[in-house]
Amino acid sequence: MAAPDIELSSFSHQKTARDVFRLQDLALDDVDLDIDLESTQRTSGESTRRHQPRDADINNLSHEAIHVQEAPQNSTEALPPVDGGKKAWLFLLAATSMEILVWGLPFSIGVLHVYWTNEVFHGEGAGTVTLAATLQTGLLYIFCALVGLLFAAFPKRMRTIQIIGLMVGSSSMVAAAFVTKPWHLIITVGCFYPWICAAWFPCATILFEWFHAKRGLASGIMYAGSGGGGTIFPLVLQALLSRFGYKAAMITLGIAYAALGSIALIPIKRRIPLSRYELDGAASGAGGTGNGRRAAKMNWSFLKKRAFVLGVSTILLTSLGNFIPTLWIPSYAEDLGMHKPDGTAVISILNAASALGCPSIGWLSDRLPLRATVLISCIGSALACAFLWGFGTHQATFVIFAIVFGALGCSFTSIWSKIIGYAAKDDPSATALVYAIFTATRGIGNLSSGPVSEALMKFRLANAPGAYGVENYGVLLVYTAVTIIAGGVTGAFFQDR
Repeated sequence: MAAPDIELSSFSHQKTARDVFRLQDLALDDVDLDIDLESTQRTSGESTRRHQPRDADINNLSHEAIHVQEAPQNSTEALPPVDGGKKAWLFLLAATSMEILVWGLPFSIGVLHVYWTNEVFHGEGAGTVTLAATLQTGLLYIFCALVGLLFAAFPKRMRTIQIIGLMVGSSSMVAAAFVTKPWHLIITVGCFYPWICAAWFPCATILFEWFHAKRGLASGIMYAGSGGGGTIFPLVLQALLSRFGYKAAMITLGIAYAALGSIALIPIKRRIPLSRYELDGAASGAGGTGNGRRAAKMNWSFLKKRAFVLGVSTILLTSLGNFIPTLWIPSYAEDLGMHKPDGTAVISILNAASALGCPSIGWLSDRLPLRATVLISCIGSALACAFLWGFGTHQATFVIFAIVFGALGCSFTSIWSKIIGYAAKDDPSATALVYAIFTATRGIGNLSSGPVSEALMKFRLANAPGAYGVENYGVLLVYTAVTIIAGGVTGAFFQDR
């Protein structure tokens, strides 16, 4: 009776081993797995004992199986395809939608600014209302630096941070519906809305995982969302305000942001699991996040790289001038007596041109050297300011300027992905940090454009031709063209990898 017991035990062990091997495709030289039911039953106890796996073998097998079961999660074969595929394009669609939501309102804040000034707070606090409108965009850029540090330090909390940012931004619009004093707008729209950047920020950094060869084109498509939002939102806001009134319009806007933003967040996921980065970091001795409760170690080595220094310098210089046209186009159009199209329509034309220019400039950055793309954007937009705006006092010339500047100047952010790739070398934590610093640098340019341009408008170029002699725009035009050209000259020092 001993032999059958041994045979049954042997078969049980062998069947377990065979199943594990089949699932994990492992092989052990000293274990014969090619045993079927019939041969097992015919095998004598002595023969069975010869083929029976030792307990040590089974333990080793189980240990190896556990590790191999984890391997597909960290294997490159298991990752979604890069530069294409359903998940990559869904991510890009969601990222572009988030770009429209987050940046569409700041790019069309002029509509609300007029309504606040003329309807809600008529005759009071005009300066405070203007501060709230301009503070929103500047803080959006500055806050990106803060949330960038959060995402780099706590990458596993990405979704939580995104949801909090979306809810704060959406709630700020609902709260703005109940303001009774101009300074309330500074708190709601000016200071709380910019936290919505936390919902958007991972879109710009995770894009580096989904797209490599087509990274410039993909980033251009995403950034085109801001121009698209700047084109659509003025029409949407105007329709809501005229049909439902201010309070209902702002509440509707806040609820719509929360709903649409929540849907857009669903496909925004990493292509490469964080566990893979942790294993790579552990293998290289860089350490990891351990049990996930500790903050990740951030890599600051990019600060010493030439590409990073040139990137910050180029972005700062171009940002000092790039925001001025959008700020002063409505006033200039009014000074010229333009009505068809008026200043608001010209801004919409400029934003529409940037929606087309962003993917075009991004596509060029995938195919041309970095310095060439920077020069095309900077020199083209600077010359448009100096000549099309500078010497054009007719509506047709001014509209052409808006198209050229929108396509080249407002599309400069599409080049960022290539600059960041040079500086961060596709390190996920470094990518977030570099992008955060770049957006903060752009925010400095945005915040300074208001007071600097106001100061420059106090000087006049007497008897100057064209727009240089219209009111006090001459010095302002020179400053805009020179700063953008300076950014292009700095960008010319980029070296190809």
